[in-house]
Amino acid sequence: MNLADHRRRSRRTGLLLAAILIPTAVVILLVFRVARQERELGERRAADVRREALEQLRRELTARLQALRLEEVNRLIGESGTRLPPDSPIVFVAPMAQDTMVLPWEGRGAWTQLATSGEQRVASSENTSADFLRYQHEGESLEFQRHDAAGAAASYQRALATARTPLERCTARISLARGYLKAGMTIQAESTDRDTLAHCSDVLDADGVPIAVYAAERLLDGGRHHASVANYVVHAVNRGHWPSPNEAHALESLLRRMPGAVAAEPLRRLAVTIHDVEQVVALAKDLQAHPERLQRASRTAPGDLPWMGYGDEPWLVTLVSPTSFAAPVVMAVSSRRSVPAGITLRAAPATAAVPMGDGFVNLYVQWPDGRFAEQAAGPAAAVYGALLFVLLGAVLLSGYFLLRDVHRESDTALMRSSFVASVSHELKTPLTSIRAHAETLLLGRAGNAATTAEYLRTIMSESERLERLVQSVLEFSRIEQGRKTYRMQATGLEDVARAAARTMEYPLAQLGFTLTIASDGTAPTFSGDPEALTQAILNLLSNAMKYSGGSRHIEMRIGTRDHEAFVDVVDHGIGIPRDDQSRIFERFHRVQTAETAGIAGAGLGLALALHAVEAHRGRIAVVSDVGRGSTFSVCIPLPAEA
Repeated sequence: MNLADHRRRSRRTGLLLAAILIPTAVVILLVFRVARQERELGERRAADVRREALEQLRRELTARLQALRLEEVNRLIGESGTRLPPDSPIVFVAPMAQDTMVLPWEGRGAWTQLATSGEQRVASSENTSADFLRYQHEGESLEFQRHDAAGAAASYQRALATARTPLERCTARISLARGYLKAGMTIQAESTDRDTLAHCSDVLDADGVPIAVYAAERLLDGGRHHASVANYVVHAVNRGHWPSPNEAHALESLLRRMPGAVAAEPLRRLAVTIHDVEQVVALAKDLQAHPERLQRASRTAPGDLPWMGYGDEPWLVTLVSPTSFAAPVVMAVSSRRSVPAGITLRAAPATAAVPMGDGFVNLYVQWPDGRFAEQAAGPAAAVYGALLFVLLGAVLLSGYFLLRDVHRESDTALMRSSFVASVSHELKTPLTSIRAHAETLLLGRAGNAATTAEYLRTIMSESERLERLVQSVLEFSRIEQGRKTYRMQATGLEDVARAAARTMEYPLAQLGFTLTIASDGTAPTFSGDPEALTQAILNLLSNAMKYSGGSRHIEMRIGTRDHEAFVDVVDHGIGIPRDDQSRIFERFHRVQTAETAGIAGAGLGLALALHAVEAHRGRIAVVSDVGRGSTFSVCIPLPAEA
């Protein structure tokens, strides 16, 4: 092979290698680049999915917590004092008193401790009878100073006979059993302790421990009656109320002295309770030391409150104001019962945990392992486009629904704020009048009997007005909760209308109104609720007074037409614009014009009247012209047409 052939072969080999290696390198480079892009895209997608999941969780949790908060506000307003349902995610609700949280178990008893000769006894802080105290002190003197157990038992028997309150009886019983035991009267001591166990489980001493616990300890020391003590302790653990720390530890001490088969499950439940009790105490101390950690509820522009994570479960804690004039309460919600299964919330930073974000303080979410692992594989471009299109559509749709819900919530909050302000003003006016007239009478400045009678009539009238307002709010609450009932009986509409007129007689006279009543003499009768219909007509008469403007004449017509019993309430006042006539029966709605700007009202009167009339299969018609007045007609079908 000559040199030229060698060069030629070398050139062909180089070109062949270049033709193979360069495309191969380009393909490998493109593959690595595509793989890297896919990996980066997968990582970005996984991050996007995590962020979207977090946003979704935050929206769902916020909606859930908002519903619980509103439900609890309604419960506090309408059913104050009722216990939370057993399956409620709400752990506890505790009032605030001067920036200090009232612990859930506080208030179960108001007891003070009497100092005695080394023994702890309890007595009521008030209403303790003198005879009881005398016999009790006499027994203590005989027992601890003279060592006369039999005499002490006799004194404690007399104390028990004179006891008037549960605390006095339980104090006497626990002392009597001790006296019997020291006197060697074992049977009587055990019998008395069993009585204490049965009747004193809810009577607490100064340390918040039920007196029955001391009887249970003595029965266990005697080696008998384990069954009755076990029944008491298991019942105390399963009652469902919050025990004080001392009560919880006392019950735990009793359980540890019992057989394992009996005490195992109560001990497990009590351990959870003790943990929660200690967490409540720690929360109360933290809130007292750092009151700024929770934002106070606004009384003028209520809105969403931040939720603070606390504890190892954790609890979601916030402040709730039932009404604008009520003190706030602390509400704690179980995060375990509020989030979907598999998702864990924490109150401190942790590995793979991310902050919840706006609206949540000291709260982090930890996703299940492998939740987002599948997102690393990159699908085809078409699938990417489809998913992007679907995601964009879902976001836009979610945004639309969110915007609509926010707008609706804003309108509801505005209506509630206006309602609370209006009711507050309505309550303040009669209360001010009642106080002014009462102070005048109290100071003896009435002058004569006629003026005194006039002041008393004013107080009575304003009291009735205040009662009607409160009754309206209560009626509205019952209607909203579906608990409103009507008591049907034979009813004469003319009697109902005249009863309403008599009720309004003095308020009308005070403001210079004249009420004319005209009847066609038919005296229609039907089955109805006279009280509800009277209240409905009172609401119409009250509205006629408010919106009569300069006119001081109101008419009421009663009779029958078109097979219906009717009552027309006619005023000659400012009238109602046509555009508002279709909405005046909506709750909280009030016509907003220059003429109505200074007129107080809650926006419930016509809504309540319509509900009562419709319950009788009737209707309320309105005819009104601006500047000429309004006519409201209550029409009830007569029996033949009902």
